[in-house]
Amino acid sequence: MIIKKIKYTKNTKPKEWQIGDLVDYIRNPSVRNRGEKIEHAGYRNFITDTHTAQKLEMIALARETVRSRMPVNHWVFSWPEGEQPTRAQVDELVDIFLEKMGLKDHQALYGLHCDTRNYHVHIAVNRVHPETLKVVRTNNGFDIREAYKIKAFIEKKQGWSELANAPFGYTEEGELAERKLLDSAVKPTPKAQDFERATGEKSAQRIAQERGHELIKNAQSWAELHAGLKQVGLRLEKKGSGAIIWVGEQAVKASSVDRAFSMGKLCKRLGEFVAGDYEDIPPSPAPEPLYPALRPAWEMYRGAVRAEREAKKELEEKIRDEVNRLKEQQAKERREKLARIAKYGVPFLNIGRHCLKLEHTQQLRELRASLRAALPPRRVKRFSDWLKTQGRPLNPLHAVTYEATDKARHTPAPISPEAASSPQAKLFMEYAKAVNAERYRVTAIKMGANGEKKVMILDKQYGESRGFTSEELVSRMPEIVKLARRGENIYYTPLSEQKHHILVDDMSPENVLQLQKDGFKPAVFLESSPGNYQCILTFPKFQGDFDREIGNRLTVILNKRYGDPKLSGAVHPHRAPGFENRKPKHKREDGTFPRVNLSYSFRRECQKALIEARKIEQAFAMAQQQRRQQANLTPIIADRGVGSPKLAYFKHLQDIREHITIEDFSRVDAMIALRLRANGHSQEEVKETIRACAPAIRESRKGRNWERYAERTAAYAFGYAGDRDMKRNTRHRGRWRQVEGWAITEREWLRA
Repeated sequence: MIIKKIKYTKNTKPKEWQIGDLVDYIRNPSVRNRGEKIEHAGYRNFITDTHTAQKLEMIALARETVRSRMPVNHWVFSWPEGEQPTRAQVDELVDIFLEKMGLKDHQALYGLHCDTRNYHVHIAVNRVHPETLKVVRTNNGFDIREAYKIKAFIEKKQGWSELANAPFGYTEEGELAERKLLDSAVKPTPKAQDFERATGEKSAQRIAQERGHELIKNAQSWAELHAGLKQVGLRLEKKGSGAIIWVGEQAVKASSVDRAFSMGKLCKRLGEFVAGDYEDIPPSPAPEPLYPALRPAWEMYRGAVRAEREAKKELEEKIRDEVNRLKEQQAKERREKLARIAKYGVPFLNIGRHCLKLEHTQQLRELRASLRAALPPRRVKRFSDWLKTQGRPLNPLHAVTYEATDKARHTPAPISPEAASSPQAKLFMEYAKAVNAERYRVTAIKMGANGEKKVMILDKQYGESRGFTSEELVSRMPEIVKLARRGENIYYTPLSEQKHHILVDDMSPENVLQLQKDGFKPAVFLESSPGNYQCILTFPKFQGDFDREIGNRLTVILNKRYGDPKLSGAVHPHRAPGFENRKPKHKREDGTFPRVNLSYSFRRECQKALIEARKIEQAFAMAQQQRRQQANLTPIIADRGVGSPKLAYFKHLQDIREHITIEDFSRVDAMIALRLRANGHSQEEVKETIRACAPAIRESRKGRNWERYAERTAAYAFGYAGDRDMKRNTRHRGRWRQVEGWAITEREWLRA
C-alpha cells in the first residue's frame, strides 16, 4: 500500500477554484483522466447531501481562514495490482484516517477510483474546524510521518500487502515498529526514484550524489570544490540565497544531495561564496543505466522506446497530411459554393458561411477521431513494467550483478573476525545451520518503565525490507550487540520462500516431551526463560495457493495444543539465543536478566508437520472446489413474474443486443444494472442478479471474483456515477419499463 500527500502546484489559482477542481475530480475522474472510473464515493460531516452543495459548503468554510492559502489537503491511498478493496473497507479506511489525524469532525470527501493498473482512494479533507474555525496542524506539522503510521495500522488491520521500504510497520505481535536503516546511504527523493523506475536510468539527483557528494563534503575551499566538480562534469552555482548543482542542463538543489550542502552551511564551512570557472566543463553526461548489471536490458528498452516514438511520429505526420488535404478540399468547396450563393445577397452569403463552417468543423472532428482511433496503443511503458514482460523484475537486491544466465548472484560483504568471534554470532550460526532459513529479520524492542514498547526492525537494505542473510547478520552482529547493551530485547524471525518455520511458543517441559512423543521433531529448542521453552519446526511449502493459510492454521493448532493459544501467525519472531530476556518479571535481585539458551539444534525437516500440513491443504482445496461449483451453477430463473430481476436481466440483454453489437460484457452489465435501478429494483437485488446471471452470458467464467464484480457493478448503478447517468438517460426510462413488461413467460422469452 502507498500513501501520498498531493501538493498544490497551481498557486496562481484562487483556493476556491482549486477546491472546486479537486472535488469535481474526486467525484468524476473521467473528466481529467479518460480511462479512470469511480467505484465508490462518500463524505463525512456535511450538512447537505448533493455534490454541488457539498462543494460550495467546503469552499465557504475554507474562505473563513484568510491566512491559510489552502486549508484543504489532498491524500491518496493506493493499492498494488491484484488488491481490490470493498466499499466497507474504503469507508473504514477513511474513518481510521480522519480519527488518527485528529480530523474526525472535519469535512471530508472521498472517492475510490480504478484505472487499468490499480485501485486508489482520493480523500479531500478540510483542516478548518466547522465550529472553532481554526486550522488544525496534525502532529505539529509533521502530518506525513503520522500518515505513514496510519497506513501501517490499516495494512495490519485490513490485511493489505506492505510496501517494501515503508518507514513504519507492525510486527507479528501487533507492535508498531520503525524500521532503522543501518546502512545510512543518501537516497534520491521519491520523485527522482519514480523517474528511475520509469526510465531505467539514473536521475540527475543520483548522479549529483554519486559524483559530487564526497567532493563537496571533503572540500577545504571554494576553489577545491569547484575544481573537483568540474573534473566530474558538474558545476555549482548560487541562485538566490541557495545553491544548485547542474548536471548537464538539469538543476539539482544542493541541499537535496545532502542537508549539509545548503548555501548557508557551505559558507559557514568554506567562507563567503566564490563563483567557479566552468568554461571548459565537459559536455552533458550521457544517460546511465540505474544498475550497470541491467545495461543490456536497458539498452534494449531504450531501442524499443525510440522505435515506438519514430513510428508514432510517422503516423502523426500522416494524420497531418490527411487533415491538410481535407482542409484544401474544404477551402475549394467554400470558394465554389459561396460564389454561387453570393448573387443572392449578403444575408444568404452569411448563412451559407455559417452552415459550411459547422459542416467542415464536424468533418475535421470526425477525421481526427478516426485517425486517432487507428493509432496503435502504447506498448512500451515504464522500464520496471517492461522488465516484467521480459521475466526480470526490477529488484534492487538483485542489481549487484547478473550471471550470463540472468540469475542474480549476491556477493555478501566480508565478515570481520571481531563479528564472527562474539558468543552471540557463534550461537546464531549454530541456530541458523539448524533452521536453514534463507533470510532472518532482526527486531529490537525496548521496554519502558511504564510498560510501553519501542520497536525497531533492522532489516532495511537497498530500500527493501526482507531480512538479512546469515553472513550479513553476522557481519552486523557488533551493532546488534550494542543495541542489546542499551537494554533492548533482540528477536529473530526466520524467512524463506520455499519453507515454513513454525514457532511453538511458551512451552512447559511437559509439553516439550509431549510434542516429541506425538512425532514432531523440531530443528531448534530455545530456553527463553528458566523453565520456559520455544521450538521451531521446519518443513517445505507446497508452492500452492494455500501456503500462507496452511502455515497460519498449523501454527494455531500446535500452539493451542502445546504452547501459547494466543499465537496465530506462521511468521513470528522469537527470542534470539545469546541475548538477555529483559522482561521486567524476569529481573533478578542483583539487577541482571537470564540469557536465552540454545538448548538443542539439529538441521532437519519435520515429517509429522508435513503430514498435518497436507491434511490442511486438502481441506482448503475441497472447500475451494465447493465454492467454485456453486459459482459455476447456471442461474435458474425461478420467478417468472414481471418483477423478477433475473428474468428482467435477460430481457434487457435481448433489448441491448438489438441496438448495439456486444463487445464488452462488463459495459453491458453496467447498463443493465442502471436499468434495473431505474425500474425500482433495490441495490441488493441488482447485486444478486449480476452475480447470478453475469457468468451465464460469457464463454469463460474463470479468472474473476463474481461476488466482488457484482458488488462493484451495483455500487456504480447506485453511486454518484449512476446518478449522473440516470439524468443523462431520463428520456429512455419509459422504454426500459416497457422492456420488463414484455413476454412475461419463460417460454416466450426463450423464443425471443
